[in-house]
Amino acid sequence: MKAYDRISVDQWFLAALGALVFTLAAAGMVHSARASLAARLACKAQYGQPAASVEQVLDACRKASSLYPWNYYFTTFTAEMAYYRAADVTGEARAERLRQARFWCDRGLYQNGYKSQLRRLKTRFLWEDSPLKAIDYWKAYTDWQFWEPGNHATLAELYARAGEFDLAEQSLKWVEIDPVSHQDARRVVDREKKIWEESLDGKSGEWGE
Repeated sequence: MKAYDRISVDQWFLAALGALVFTLAAAGMVHSARASLAARLACKAQYGQPAASVEQVLDACRKASSLYPWNYYFTTFTAEMAYYRAADVTGEARAERLRQARFWCDRGLYQNGYKSQLRRLKTRFLWEDSPLKAIDYWKAYTDWQFWEPGNHATLAELYARAGEFDLAEQSLKWVEIDPVSHQDARRVVDREKKIWEESLDGKSGEWGE
């Protein structure tokens, strides 16, 4: 190979390498800018004054997700806000907030399948469709985070609401290391047991806290 041919090859290689580095740098700058803008939207929606409405938070979350779809903290905030503020409205508006809460809950779980707040919210939705599926879903999470007393407390409450009081008592044993959580869970289990004893159809009230 002649010297000028070798120089030409080296020059082409360096030019291609430089183009690749420039492309990666540009892509990184665009990615950083999108992530920064998404973070600003999330921060304003969560902490801005005056406080954002549910609809404003939903709109901000949609925009932020289109820019940077991996911020499950904002997704969690949005899903919980839509769910817990659904009771503030009625009719179609309430149904829409619950639908949005389900959507962002599922989106958040896709981003982080073990986010505790999202798992709890998903369990609530599953309970409406099938108490058995809700229990199985939360039990899987409890088995993964076994040494967290609060998980067993929630599992005990779910068992109690389903009328499985023997299983509820077994779950309560794992909550004894946390007296406050144990007392709260015991209160819920006893309440549900009383309701079951007084009503043959097994209907209970709202989700125990």
